[in-house]
Amino acid sequence: MSTLTVRLTEREERDLQWACEQTGKTKSEVVRELLAESLRGYRLRQALQAAHAELGPAARQAGWLTEDDILRDVS
Repeated sequence: MSTLTVRLTEREERDLQWACEQTGKTKSEVVRELLAESLRGYRLRQALQAAHAELGPAARQAGWLTEDDILRDVS
């Protein structure tokens, strides 16, 4: 395990303190849980972007509508 030092704004500090009081967890526990959740979401977004980059051109070539096609027509 490693140590990370982070500067928080006053508001972030208040919000973190509130979360600790609500959950009964330490600041470290709350931050580790939030970081783990955020990183899972980040990895998922990266995987979806990679899949889109790889499969999007083939889908368009096959005549399938992609999210980009639909969103582009709305503007």
